[in-house]
Amino acid sequence: RGRAFYPDAAPKTARLQMAHLKQLIHEIHRRSLWQVLGIYLVGSWLVLQVVDTMVGALNLPDWAPAFALFLLLVGLPIVLATAFVQEGTASTPPEQAGQREQETGATQAGPQHRLFTWRNAIAGGVAAFALWGVVAAGWMLLGSGAESRGQSAVGEAAAIDLRSIAVLPLANRSALEEDAFFVDGIHDDILTQLSQIDGLKVISRTSVMQYRGSPKPIGEIAEDLGVATVLEGAVQRAGERVRVNVQLIDASTEAHLWAETYDEELTAANIFAIQSDIARKIAAALQATLAPEVEKRIEERPTESLEAYELYTRGRYLWNAGSTAAEVEQAAEFFQQAIAADPGYAPAYVGLAQTYPIRSGLLGVLSADEAIPQARAAAERALELDPDLAEAHAALAGVLTQELRFEEAERALLRALQLNPGSAEAHSTYSWVLLFLGRDSESVRMARRAVELDPLSIDRRIDLSASLLFTGDYDGLLDEAARILELEPEHAGAHYFHGGALALKGQLEEAIAALQRSSELDPESPGRRTVLAWAYARDGQRERALEVLADVPEMGTNLKEKALVYGELGELDRAFDYLDRAYAEHPANLLTLSRDPTADSLRQDPRFDELMKKLGLD
Repeated sequence: RGRAFYPDAAPKTARLQMAHLKQLIHEIHRRSLWQVLGIYLVGSWLVLQVVDTMVGALNLPDWAPAFALFLLLVGLPIVLATAFVQEGTASTPPEQAGQREQETGATQAGPQHRLFTWRNAIAGGVAAFALWGVVAAGWMLLGSGAESRGQSAVGEAAAIDLRSIAVLPLANRSALEEDAFFVDGIHDDILTQLSQIDGLKVISRTSVMQYRGSPKPIGEIAEDLGVATVLEGAVQRAGERVRVNVQLIDASTEAHLWAETYDEELTAANIFAIQSDIARKIAAALQATLAPEVEKRIEERPTESLEAYELYTRGRYLWNAGSTAAEVEQAAEFFQQAIAADPGYAPAYVGLAQTYPIRSGLLGVLSADEAIPQARAAAERALELDPDLAEAHAALAGVLTQELRFEEAERALLRALQLNPGSAEAHSTYSWVLLFLGRDSESVRMARRAVELDPLSIDRRIDLSASLLFTGDYDGLLDEAARILELEPEHAGAHYFHGGALALKGQLEEAIAALQRSSELDPESPGRRTVLAWAYARDGQRERALEVLADVPEMGTNLKEKALVYGELGELDRAFDYLDRAYAEHPANLLTLSRDPTADSLRQDPRFDELMKKLGLD
């Protein structure tokens, strides 16, 4: 009807809208909004860099940077509106302003109060950043950050998460001692099931295993581990039946929150069903949300073969306890036998994949050219069988790291942590990948999270120590070395990091004493001797450095360590000869070189940058 009576209405409206748009664009240019936008973006980037540094240094939660970004996004339209209104007012000539006031009846009897002024915008920005600071400080003082920051192995005073649990080793009530591997296998599976539940803090295996048969009261154990609840129980295998009894205990009162006894026919299906039911009942008792996809994973049965399951638990038992080449090789053999019994059993492929880096890098049983392709094949086969198996993603990440494919390794680890947020090992591995990617604060934060999940594990604390060393936090490294020595006073690694930190701080006499002690406690480790040689070189004791270095075999990571000593002695050509040999043998042996503070003597040489580019670490 409108077009019938007023045929020119639509074209006029369009022309009017176009005129308004042109006027708006003109005003944007006239009032310099592009410059304001540019300044705001640069300022926001600087703020986010400061926030990222503070998050790492103060161990703030992962959502803190996102919260800061949210505040900056909210502030953007406010700042642009302020600039638009303020510039318009400032650029209006006085005679026009007076004319407008007369036309509109405005009065100048009193001062004009405007909401959109630069002073208000700056005050708003300061208030927004102050709000972020208040939230961050509250987290540090009252929230979970207080628990994770600097938590010691002996249970420092900290806020205890009520949805936290330690699953103590299950007692073996079977007639045969050899059934211990079977009992430990069930214990491992329960830990894996529980650690998949987001919202639960589950202490990892290494820490809880130290309480096998311990006479300590439940309350003291819980205090040591920083948890509110403890699960204990026993397994009895008799003929064709299995009996499992478990009790969930409130550590503060030692009251039973839940208890159950399972008496079933001994089949793989029944074993997995028992484990799934335990995980569901614990989640319910601790009021943890069990997401549908997590519940689905918990209900899955990776194999129907009892033979494959038993062979796998034998391999896992040896792998967990393995400290010798024979134990690791035997574990790999059991994993292969489990695969032969059930070629579709994904966890067995993961176990096999995990053995290859150890058999190559530490034990020297396999060359890198043999080990890496086989590890990749096993991890990829596990993912083909079960794409949602967190341990398979973590195993693949380890292979990708060895292949210097750090971005892909990060994606694999993020998927592993999404599927199993309670994995201390995945957090620890991720801390190394972040280190290679140059994201120091994130690396330290991941390493600390791993320690929080496995507080009595020496390995997790050694990984944290390495992260602190390579990020230059020598005081933090000294503190962590002291904590390890509280756990194990004669631990060679603790003396090693303690001595390294002292040397880098210039306290060479004390450093050499600590490094000598480390070498005495672990005389079979060439790495202990090379760092001692480096300390002698830094102290100007050339002959002592060469004397210690003479006994170090020229293979593997020792090639890199020898290069560092010769670099400190000023023999750069010889140092880079060793680095070239190390790269030719296996590039992954040089991964830590980019962050190693003992390599400072090599960094000014152009050959160092060339090597970093070849490694993808430039």
